[in-house]
Amino acid sequence: MILSRNTNHEVVALNVAPFDIKYRSVFEAGTAELNQILQFEHHIFVFGGRFQTGTFETTNSLTLNPASTVPASFFDKPPAASKVEDDFKRISAYAYYTWQPVPELHLTGGLTYDRLTFPTNFRQPPVFEGSTTRDRFSPKAALVWSPRPEIALRAAYSRSLGGVTFDESFRLEPTQLAGFSQSFRNLISESVAGSVTAPRYETIGAALDLKFKSRTYVGIQGQFLNSKVSREDGAFDFTGALPPPPPIQPSSTREHLDYDEYSIAATINQLISTSWSLGVQYVFTRSKLHTVFPEVPISISPGADRLERGDLQQATIFAIFNHPSGFFARAESQWYHQDNSGYTPALPGDDFFMHNVFLGYRLRRQRGELSIGVLNLAGIDYKLNPLNPYSELPRERVFVARLKVNF
Repeated sequence: MILSRNTNHEVVALNVAPFDIKYRSVFEAGTAELNQILQFEHHIFVFGGRFQTGTFETTNSLTLNPASTVPASFFDKPPAASKVEDDFKRISAYAYYTWQPVPELHLTGGLTYDRLTFPTNFRQPPVFEGSTTRDRFSPKAALVWSPRPEIALRAAYSRSLGGVTFDESFRLEPTQLAGFSQSFRNLISESVAGSVTAPRYETIGAALDLKFKSRTYVGIQGQFLNSKVSREDGAFDFTGALPPPPPIQPSSTREHLDYDEYSIAATINQLISTSWSLGVQYVFTRSKLHTVFPEVPISISPGADRLERGDLQQATIFAIFNHPSGFFARAESQWYHQDNSGYTPALPGDDFFMHNVFLGYRLRRQRGELSIGVLNLAGIDYKLNPLNPYSELPRERVFVARLKVNF
């Protein structure tokens, strides 16, 4: 980005200049965590603390692409080149309490505190030296209630502060409440926003699980997820003066991301006999991403404040055969339908079916499993907007084989 500023340091233009970028970042860190669980007849206490420390060493070099329309004399040679080293530190403390007043009811409450120090910009070239510190108190609450053996009600609420890179992958602190995740590598698709740093999460979920004497199992679940990110993106300041000296210098600009995800899912599974089972699942997901560059006027660049949305419907129907000898087979058909809005130019959706078949053998006592199958039997391609979460799908017919051994 090239940000043109007037004498009052107000951004009056936003342009894009093509660069050839060389970038490398190395993260070295250590983790220590102490966790204590105290369990009594009707009470469970979980206490803990985590300390992480490390360094980021980042190098980047930007050279002007010959296709650029901006004269090379407007930049330094090269336009940007730096090697920076910044510290990383995380201090976390948490406490969870679960009370079981009656056998059918579990109530959980908790509170965590996170303080995170990380490089302000080590991902969006041109990078620069400097650190940012954020801290947050995050409440937790969960409920699991089974008023009858056939009914289970689950609900959870949580807030949390995400990590900088893979540091969130190392933790003893509970990652789920009532079956709902509260720890994520990233909620916003990296295909859309790239990797993000220290996102703030909020999660709300509720589910109803039913099982009937007819060997029918029904599940209904709704969930709301929110992720907020504030970051500095690398940019270039254009003073408006004519060279020399070069008037375009490395700088940065703020960016705010606000992501909402609403989803509802319904599942029905039916055991027909000891060997056959059928199932159907439907999931609707609405994802919205609000992106704002607060230093860039909308009148100059409408893309500096945009709200994009994707609605994805997924349906799956499957049949499974399990023979007492260990042989099994599975056939499934999946339907995907997506609609998008808020994109300039307009982003079309997609509608397609995908079929998969599997055949395999399980060893006695679940010691292992050998299976073969064909994914995307019809060999169709697809164009789904990655703003919505979905499992990675093959884009052509794929033959698969798997050997799994349990020790």
